[in-house]
Amino acid sequence: MRKSTLVLSLICAILAIILAILPLFKLAFIPAVLALVFGLISFIKSRKDNQSTHVVQVSFLLVIIALGLSTYKTVFTVQEVGNTEELEQRDKENEEKALEELEDIEIDDIEIEDLDLE
Repeated sequence: MRKSTLVLSLICAILAIILAILPLFKLAFIPAVLALVFGLISFIKSRKDNQSTHVVQVSFLLVIIALGLSTYKTVFTVQEVGNTEELEQRDKENEEKALEELEDIEIDDIEIEDLDLE
């Protein structure tokens, strides 16, 4: 039980670090919390059995780094919407061009009876 929770804690902590670095940093909180839970379980088992807790401490360190990075990015990342007037004007121009192109298309009337489809 101790080894499996220790491995799960490390995997979740590494996944949290990876997600904290990527633009998906808000998702890093989920594996970080899971890593903390698995790390606590592993830490308690290690203390009961008088085994080394160094790997658990590494897991906690990785979780703290991931949480710090994600929190920093969440607080200080500003999402700005650019000048939408230019985009709206460009959309109108593209729509007008498309309508002009459609109006310029000449469709010849083809009598269906003249075509032999068989």
